[in-house]
Amino acid sequence: MTRTSEKRTAARYATERRLAPHVEEEWAEAFVIELRLLDVPGAALGAALAEVESHCAESGEPAAEAFGDPVAYARSLDLPVEPDGRWEVVKVLGPTSAQFLGLLLLGWGGSAVVLARRAGEVPSVDVTAGMLATIAVFGAAILLFYRFSSTVLRRGLERPVASFFALVGCMAVLVAVPVLLDGVLVTLPASPVAVAGGLALTVGTVWGAVQARRGTLDDPIVSPLPGEPQEAPARGSRLLSATVTWVVPAFALASLALTWLLLGR
Repeated sequence: MTRTSEKRTAARYATERRLAPHVEEEWAEAFVIELRLLDVPGAALGAALAEVESHCAESGEPAAEAFGDPVAYARSLDLPVEPDGRWEVVKVLGPTSAQFLGLLLLGWGGSAVVLARRAGEVPSVDVTAGMLATIAVFGAAILLFYRFSSTVLRRGLERPVASFFALVGCMAVLVAVPVLLDGVLVTLPASPVAVAGGLALTVGTVWGAVQARRGTLDDPIVSPLPGEPQEAPARGSRLLSATVTWVVPAFALASLALTWLLLGR
Protein backbone atom coordinates (compact mmCIF):
# COMPACT_ATOMS: atom_id res chain seq x y z
CA MET A 1 0.00 0.00 0.00
CA THR A 2 1.40 3.40 -0.97
CA ARG A 3 1.76 6.24 1.47
CA THR A 4 -1.07 8.13 -0.25
CA SER A 5 -3.35 5.11 0.06
CA GLU A 6 -2.45 4.76 3.72
CA LYS A 7 -3.34 8.39 4.36
CA ARG A 8 -6.68 8.00 2.58
CA THR A 9 -7.47 4.86 4.56
CA ALA A 10 -6.51 6.56 7.83
CA ALA A 11 -8.72 9.55 7.03
CA ARG A 12 -11.62 7.31 5.98
CA TYR A 13 -11.58 5.21 9.15
CA ALA A 14 -10.42 7.91 11.59
CA THR A 15 -13.57 7.78 13.71
CA GLU A 16 -13.77 3.97 13.69
CA ARG A 17 -10.11 3.60 14.64
CA ARG A 18 -10.39 6.07 17.49
CA LEU A 19 -13.65 4.85 19.01
CA ALA A 20 -13.50 1.15 18.11
CA PRO A 21 -9.88 0.12 17.50
CA HIS A 22 -10.62 -3.59 18.08
CA VAL A 23 -13.46 -3.71 15.53
CA GLU A 24 -12.87 -4.40 11.84
CA GLU A 25 -12.81 -1.04 10.07
CA GLU A 26 -15.15 -2.01 7.25
CA TRP A 27 -17.63 -3.53 9.69
CA ALA A 28 -17.58 -0.48 11.95
CA GLU A 29 -17.99 1.87 8.99
CA ALA A 30 -21.02 -0.01 7.64
CA PHE A 31 -22.50 -0.12 11.16
CA VAL A 32 -22.06 3.64 11.65
CA ILE A 33 -23.43 4.50 8.20
CA GLU A 34 -26.56 2.41 8.73
CA LEU A 35 -27.25 4.00 12.12
CA ARG A 36 -26.75 7.43 10.56
CA LEU A 37 -29.25 6.53 7.83
CA LEU A 38 -31.67 5.48 10.56
CA ASP A 39 -31.30 8.97 12.14
CA VAL A 40 -29.85 7.61 15.38
CA PRO A 41 -28.37 10.47 17.46
CA GLY A 42 -24.61 10.66 17.87
CA ALA A 43 -24.71 9.84 21.59
CA ALA A 44 -26.77 6.67 21.07
CA LEU A 45 -24.63 5.71 18.08
CA GLY A 46 -21.46 6.11 20.13
CA ALA A 47 -22.88 3.97 22.92
CA ALA A 48 -23.82 1.19 20.49
CA LEU A 49 -20.38 1.27 18.89
CA ALA A 50 -18.76 1.23 22.34
CA GLU A 51 -20.66 -1.96 23.23
CA VAL A 52 -19.34 -3.67 20.10
CA GLU A 53 -15.83 -2.44 20.86
CA SER A 54 -16.01 -3.66 24.46
CA HIS A 55 -17.10 -7.14 23.39
CA CYS A 56 -14.43 -7.46 20.70
CA ALA A 57 -11.68 -6.12 22.96
CA GLU A 58 -12.53 -8.52 25.81
CA SER A 59 -13.26 -11.65 23.77
CA GLY A 60 -10.92 -11.11 20.84
CA GLU A 61 -13.78 -12.21 18.60
CA PRO A 62 -14.25 -10.38 15.28
CA ALA A 63 -17.38 -8.25 15.11
CA ALA A 64 -18.54 -10.06 11.99
CA GLU A 65 -18.59 -13.36 13.89
CA ALA A 66 -20.05 -11.97 17.10
CA PHE A 67 -22.73 -9.72 15.65
CA GLY A 68 -23.12 -10.83 12.04
CA ASP A 69 -23.87 -8.43 9.21
CA PRO A 70 -23.37 -4.82 10.40
CA VAL A 71 -26.41 -3.44 8.59
CA ALA A 72 -28.73 -6.15 9.89
CA TYR A 73 -27.34 -5.78 13.40
CA ALA A 74 -27.75 -2.00 13.35
CA ARG A 75 -31.39 -2.37 12.32
CA SER A 76 -32.02 -5.02 14.99
CA LEU A 77 -31.01 -2.66 17.80
CA ASP A 78 -34.11 -0.50 17.33
CA LEU A 79 -32.34 2.53 18.80
CA PRO A 80 -34.19 5.82 19.35
CA VAL A 81 -34.07 8.19 16.40
CA GLU A 82 -33.46 11.91 16.44
CA PRO A 83 -36.82 13.69 16.78
CA ASP A 84 -37.51 16.55 14.40
CA GLY A 85 -37.51 19.86 16.21
CA ARG A 86 -40.12 22.48 15.55
CA TRP A 87 -37.80 24.51 13.32
CA GLU A 88 -35.62 21.64 12.09
CA VAL A 89 -36.95 21.75 8.53
CA VAL A 90 -36.31 25.51 8.40
CA LYS A 91 -32.72 25.11 9.62
CA VAL A 92 -31.99 22.32 7.17
CA LEU A 93 -33.76 23.60 4.06
CA GLY A 94 -33.77 27.36 4.66
CA PRO A 95 -30.28 28.24 3.33
CA THR A 96 -30.55 26.04 0.23
CA SER A 97 -34.05 27.26 -0.58
CA ALA A 98 -33.05 30.91 -0.24
CA GLN A 99 -29.98 30.35 -2.42
CA PHE A 100 -31.95 28.57 -5.14
CA LEU A 101 -34.67 31.23 -5.20
CA GLY A 102 -32.01 33.95 -5.27
CA LEU A 103 -30.18 32.20 -8.10
CA LEU A 104 -33.34 32.09 -10.22
CA LEU A 105 -34.44 35.67 -9.55
CA LEU A 106 -30.95 37.08 -10.02
CA GLY A 107 -30.55 35.13 -13.23
CA TRP A 108 -33.89 36.21 -14.63
CA GLY A 109 -33.58 39.83 -13.57
CA GLY A 110 -29.86 40.18 -14.29
CA SER A 111 -30.03 38.70 -17.77
CA ALA A 112 -33.03 40.90 -18.58
CA VAL A 113 -31.08 44.01 -17.51
CA VAL A 114 -28.11 43.01 -19.66
CA LEU A 115 -30.23 42.28 -22.74
CA ALA A 116 -32.29 45.46 -22.34
CA ARG A 117 -29.13 47.54 -21.99
CA ARG A 118 -27.85 46.14 -25.26
CA ALA A 119 -31.14 46.82 -27.05
CA GLY A 120 -31.65 50.22 -25.42
CA GLU A 121 -34.97 49.16 -23.91
CA VAL A 122 -36.52 49.30 -20.44
CA PRO A 123 -35.53 46.04 -18.68
CA SER A 124 -38.42 43.81 -17.70
CA VAL A 125 -39.00 40.18 -16.79
CA ASP A 126 -41.88 38.18 -18.29
CA VAL A 127 -42.94 35.84 -15.51
CA THR A 128 -44.22 32.65 -17.10
CA ALA A 129 -46.10 29.67 -15.75
CA GLY A 130 -42.93 27.66 -16.25
CA MET A 131 -40.95 29.92 -13.95
CA LEU A 132 -43.45 29.53 -11.13
CA ALA A 133 -43.68 25.81 -11.82
CA THR A 134 -39.88 25.52 -11.54
CA ILE A 135 -39.96 27.08 -8.07
CA ALA A 136 -42.85 24.82 -7.05
CA VAL A 137 -41.16 21.67 -8.39
CA PHE A 138 -37.92 22.48 -6.61
CA GLY A 139 -39.75 23.21 -3.36
CA ALA A 140 -41.63 19.91 -3.57
CA ALA A 141 -38.41 18.04 -4.41
CA ILE A 142 -36.44 19.29 -1.42
CA LEU A 143 -39.37 18.68 0.93
CA LEU A 144 -39.67 15.11 -0.36
CA PHE A 145 -35.92 14.63 0.01
CA TYR A 146 -36.05 15.92 3.57
CA ARG A 147 -38.97 13.64 4.40
CA PHE A 148 -37.43 10.55 2.82
CA SER A 149 -33.75 11.45 3.09
CA SER A 150 -32.72 8.15 4.67
CA THR A 151 -34.36 6.14 1.89
CA VAL A 152 -32.90 8.35 -0.84
CA LEU A 153 -29.38 8.23 0.62
CA ARG A 154 -29.57 4.47 1.09
CA ARG A 155 -30.62 3.99 -2.53
CA GLY A 156 -27.80 6.29 -3.56
CA LEU A 157 -25.27 4.16 -1.72
CA GLU A 158 -26.71 0.91 -3.02
CA ARG A 159 -27.24 2.02 -6.63
CA PRO A 160 -24.98 5.00 -7.38
CA VAL A 161 -25.28 4.76 -11.19
CA ALA A 162 -29.08 4.60 -11.19
CA SER A 163 -29.18 7.41 -8.63
CA PHE A 164 -26.96 9.56 -10.84
CA PHE A 165 -29.26 9.16 -13.83
CA ALA A 166 -32.28 9.83 -11.61
CA LEU A 167 -30.66 13.08 -10.50
CA VAL A 168 -29.91 14.00 -14.12
CA GLY A 169 -33.56 13.33 -14.95
CA CYS A 170 -34.72 15.63 -12.17
CA MET A 171 -32.42 18.39 -13.42
CA ALA A 172 -33.75 17.88 -16.95
CA VAL A 173 -37.28 18.36 -15.65
CA LEU A 174 -36.30 21.64 -13.98
CA VAL A 175 -34.79 22.83 -17.25
CA ALA A 176 -37.67 21.65 -19.44
CA VAL A 177 -40.54 23.03 -17.35
CA PRO A 178 -39.94 26.76 -18.05
CA VAL A 179 -39.33 26.00 -21.73
CA LEU A 180 -42.58 24.08 -22.18
CA LEU A 181 -44.77 26.33 -20.01
CA ASP A 182 -43.86 29.65 -21.62
CA GLY A 183 -47.17 31.47 -21.23
CA VAL A 184 -46.58 34.95 -19.73
CA LEU A 185 -48.57 35.61 -16.56
CA VAL A 186 -47.22 39.02 -15.58
CA THR A 187 -44.43 41.42 -16.54
CA LEU A 188 -42.24 42.88 -13.80
CA PRO A 189 -39.44 45.46 -13.85
CA ALA A 190 -36.13 43.59 -14.06
CA SER A 191 -34.06 45.62 -11.61
CA PRO A 192 -36.19 44.89 -8.50
CA VAL A 193 -36.30 41.22 -9.48
CA ALA A 194 -32.50 41.13 -9.73
CA VAL A 195 -32.09 42.98 -6.43
CA ALA A 196 -34.51 40.63 -4.68
CA GLY A 197 -32.58 37.70 -6.10
CA GLY A 198 -29.28 39.11 -4.91
CA LEU A 199 -30.67 39.65 -1.42
CA ALA A 200 -32.12 36.13 -1.23
CA LEU A 201 -28.85 34.65 -2.48
CA THR A 202 -26.86 36.65 0.07
CA VAL A 203 -29.15 35.70 2.94
CA GLY A 204 -29.02 32.02 2.02
CA THR A 205 -25.24 32.03 1.67
CA VAL A 206 -24.59 33.86 4.94
CA TRP A 207 -27.14 31.65 6.71
CA GLY A 208 -25.46 28.48 5.44
CA ALA A 209 -21.96 29.77 6.24
CA VAL A 210 -22.95 30.65 9.82
CA GLN A 211 -24.55 27.24 10.32
CA ALA A 212 -21.45 25.49 8.98
CA ARG A 213 -19.14 27.56 11.18
CA ARG A 214 -21.19 27.02 14.33
CA GLY A 215 -21.86 23.36 13.57
CA THR A 216 -25.60 23.90 13.94
CA LEU A 217 -26.45 20.77 11.99
CA ASP A 218 -23.58 18.66 13.32
CA ASP A 219 -24.36 15.58 15.40
CA PRO A 220 -20.96 14.15 16.38
CA ILE A 221 -20.54 10.57 17.56
CA VAL A 222 -20.09 10.77 21.33
CA SER A 223 -18.35 8.03 23.25
CA PRO A 224 -20.03 7.13 26.57
CA LEU A 225 -16.61 6.57 28.17
CA PRO A 226 -15.30 9.49 30.24
CA GLY A 227 -12.36 11.29 28.73
CA GLU A 228 -12.99 9.99 25.23
CA PRO A 229 -12.95 12.75 22.58
CA GLN A 230 -15.96 13.40 20.44
CA GLU A 231 -15.92 12.90 16.72
CA ALA A 232 -14.33 16.00 15.15
CA PRO A 233 -15.48 17.16 11.74
CA ALA A 234 -13.00 15.84 9.21
CA ARG A 235 -11.16 18.17 6.89
CA GLY A 236 -12.97 16.68 3.91
CA SER A 237 -16.30 17.21 5.64
CA ARG A 238 -15.52 20.86 6.30
CA LEU A 239 -14.40 21.30 2.70
CA LEU A 240 -17.61 19.70 1.42
CA SER A 241 -19.71 21.95 3.66
CA ALA A 242 -17.90 25.05 2.41
CA THR A 243 -18.27 23.92 -1.20
CA VAL A 244 -22.01 23.37 -0.83
CA THR A 245 -22.39 26.82 0.76
CA TRP A 246 -20.44 28.77 -1.84
CA VAL A 247 -21.05 26.85 -5.07
CA VAL A 248 -24.43 28.50 -5.75
CA PRO A 249 -23.26 32.14 -5.42
CA ALA A 250 -20.14 31.28 -7.42
CA PHE A 251 -22.30 29.81 -10.18
CA ALA A 252 -24.62 32.84 -10.10
CA LEU A 253 -21.73 35.30 -10.45
CA ALA A 254 -20.11 33.23 -13.20
CA SER A 255 -23.41 33.06 -15.11
CA LEU A 256 -23.93 36.83 -14.86
CA ALA A 257 -20.36 37.49 -15.94
CA LEU A 258 -20.73 35.15 -18.91
CA THR A 259 -24.03 36.77 -19.89
CA TRP A 260 -22.44 40.22 -19.70
CA LEU A 261 -19.46 39.15 -21.82
CA LEU A 262 -21.51 37.39 -24.47
CA LEU A 263 -24.64 39.53 -24.68
CA GLY A 264 -23.97 42.78 -22.85
CA ARG A 265 -21.69 44.38 -25.40
